Amino acid sequence: MLQAARDLNYIAMLGQLAAGLALFLFGLQLLTDGLKAIAGAKLPVVLAKMTSNRFKGVLAGAVITALLNSSTITTVLLVGFVSAGLMTLAQTVPMIMGANIGSTFTAQIIAFNPYALVPFMLALGFLGYAFGRREILRELGSVVLGLGLLFLGIEFMGQATHPLRTHQPFIHAMQTTMENPLLGIVIGAVFTAIVQSSAATLGIIIALASEGLMPLEAAIPLILGANVGTVGTALLASIGKPAEAARVGVVHLLFNVIGVLLFVFLIPQLADFARLISPSAPELEGTARLAAETPRQVANIHTLFSVVSALVLIWFSGPLARLAELIVPDRREKIAAAGDTRYLDEASLTAPSLGLQKVRLETARLGELVLRLVRPGPMVAIAGTPSEFETLRNDATEIGRLASAILQYLGKLSEGEHTAEDSREMIKLIEAVNDLESISDVVSVNLTAIGQERLAERVDLAPLRDESTSKFARFVIDTLQETVASLGDANTADLAAVAARKAEMKSLTSAARKSVLDRLKLADVQDVVRIRLADDLIEQLRQIGRLSLRIAKKYAAPLAADPDPG
Repeated sequence: MLQAARDLNYIAMLGQLAAGLALFLFGLQLLTDGLKAIAGAKLPVVLAKMTSNRFKGVLAGAVITALLNSSTITTVLLVGFVSAGLMTLAQTVPMIMGANIGSTFTAQIIAFNPYALVPFMLALGFLGYAFGRREILRELGSVVLGLGLLFLGIEFMGQATHPLRTHQPFIHAMQTTMENPLLGIVIGAVFTAIVQSSAATLGIIIALASEGLMPLEAAIPLILGANVGTVGTALLASIGKPAEAARVGVVHLLFNVIGVLLFVFLIPQLADFARLISPSAPELEGTARLAAETPRQVANIHTLFSVVSALVLIWFSGPLARLAELIVPDRREKIAAAGDTRYLDEASLTAPSLGLQKVRLETARLGELVLRLVRPGPMVAIAGTPSEFETLRNDATEIGRLASAILQYLGKLSEGEHTAEDSREMIKLIEAVNDLESISDVVSVNLTAIGQERLAERVDLAPLRDESTSKFARFVIDTLQETVASLGDANTADLAAVAARKAEMKSLTSAARKSVLDRLKLADVQDVVRIRLADDLIEQLRQIGRLSLRIAKKYAAPLAADPDPG
């Protein structure tokens, strides 16, 4: 035994094991990026809409997690939706259960033994990823190359651990894990939390199993621990979010912890059932049989854990949500300045579709702030005081701060992997943010300047208000309001209807100007000042309407030929 220990080269073994894990994680990243790109930006929208009943929620969570290849991304999506007010905590519970089921898809894939195909997967995947002319070919190449690297990583880890077959301390450690499941659960949870991937933990378990080094009874506690450790990223994503969003991560943790408690006392029975439903190799014996049978049994146990836990706990979605509310009570939220971002976070940068959804929500909020600024703007210009001018300027400063934060976030988002469709969406959002900030400048600079000149010249503009001028002002504000209302969900049908109002705006502008001219006879100098200020006010309102129509027109599909109304 001592001779075997001396012959074992720990440094070489650990080096090859680390290299295999690195290949596995890199392959997993390529696979996930490719699947995210192919799945497209519609998945978050689909996820948000599948809330009509708990079974649809489980299905949506499972399918989307399988497509995204990450329960963590799905949970981060849900945290974002809850913090944005698009979903309630109770609606997320079935989706979290489904996400756990979908995350077992990767383990089922890596339980296959396609190592003869790995060289072809690497070659074909690299060709598509590096030289594909079409975007879909590069995305498919990323998926195939990722799969190849994933399997190559498992093979490396299996070869690295092969000498442990006769290494007595390792055999003793496996026996200890079988006798003390709690130790295995802790090891699985801690390692998964560190690498932030339950798939990586399952990959190592399957690599050990494929060498006949991991008895099923020793693997099960590690699998249970991996399910607990995988919620670490979601809990981190919820830090700093409202209590409602933080509870999403807690629900995920509760679901997995309760699932572990359901199974921890049934490990022998679970192992027997996994052997019953998995392919067997009775013609083999000893470690050879373990190597042939255990990988698929490990994958099946991972799936069984998630499916059975969901079937049991789906009937307790409400109590789970209420328990999360008790663990994370409502807290007194610090009143944030209007210019602080509400929806943007670093975690969403890993998934362009999620990041863009967050930017849309933040841009819609920017639009609400601009609308709140525009509504009193005309009256402040006509009859406002210096303190009201200062209030408009202060509000506009916050709007400028928020617009800058959105643009910086879009800049970070553009640095990552994204599709051509995502690029077009980013450009439209940048233009919308710039136009909204321009509207803010019209109010805070131009309308307040009109008000200041009105006070300096001691002229009264209030008598110039009539049905035509009021109707024009209402049209401008209503146009901006409808444009902003459609920004959050990119409702192109409503935006197209708004964009079609160009002729109506021209007609109302002309009617307002004619009304002012008809009411003033230019009898004295003050009439000249009044008509100049009134015409300037109408022009500034027209600018606000023009920018609102431009936002609507650029967002509407298909984009019209003339991008600049008015």
